[in-house]
Amino acid sequence: MNKMYNLAGKLIDAKLSGKVISPSEYNFLKTTEEAYSFQDISQKLLKIENVGWKIGATSLTAQKYLNTQEPVTAPIFKDFIYQSRAVIGIFTNQNTSVECEFGFKFKKHLPPKTKKYNLNEIISAIDCLIPIIEIIASRFKGGFENLGPIKLIADMVVHKGLVKGIEINKWENINLTEQNVELYRNGSKIISGYGSDVLGSPLNVLEWSVNHLSERGKTINPGNIISTGTCTGIIPIFPGDSIVANFVGLDTVKLDIADPSSPYKPARKSRI
Repeated sequence: MNKMYNLAGKLIDAKLSGKVISPSEYNFLKTTEEAYSFQDISQKLLKIENVGWKIGATSLTAQKYLNTQEPVTAPIFKDFIYQSRAVIGIFTNQNTSVECEFGFKFKKHLPPKTKKYNLNEIISAIDCLIPIIEIIASRFKGGFENLGPIKLIADMVVHKGLVKGIEINKWENINLTEQNVELYRNGSKIISGYGSDVLGSPLNVLEWSVNHLSERGKTINPGNIISTGTCTGIIPIFPGDSIVANFVGLDTVKLDIADPSSPYKPARKSRI
């Protein structure tokens, strides 16, 4: 157990200081269940309020890149949520990248239960839809390509932060499957994706993630956010880059990448 705590502390230090660690130090983790237990220890040591969950590896592109066959989850922490337009510094040695995602904010408790939640139950618990840019970064040497599910989970599914767009309360009639998202870097369109790129629909991801969290004994609380994974692949970023995510017809989310000397420098902090 001391080894678990020591190595969890080492990953947290890397997250905050910009260090990178040899992934071989974490070979003692043999299963995803052990990796999630390790993640829980890291969350306790970080001592920052958990305000939701990010879901990773929800597209075939991401699964192939990360070398995993199913989605994975990690906590979202209050101190690392920002409002568009945000300015965030990055560590250049951590393979920092961005993803465009559909987020959902909850208005009701969804406690763990034996029977699975159905999608209608989940939708009735949602307060609003939020267009999101997620910033990801690997604390392991070599980055996150082919990292595999166990080390991916241990490293908080490479989560670094979220930039939120507007909260869309009347979202139920939006066809999320066909919703187009465009990612621009420094004024040039890099990639375009759709809601269908994440397990066929962000709602499919939402249903999977709520039940996955329930199975793990996790409660979703009012105000919590679930971000459902990238519709636009994994796009590297560097200091000086200007990132724009155009959720066509809904909102535009903006992020400016700063020098790594100030790793978390929000233009405006989000109010959860």
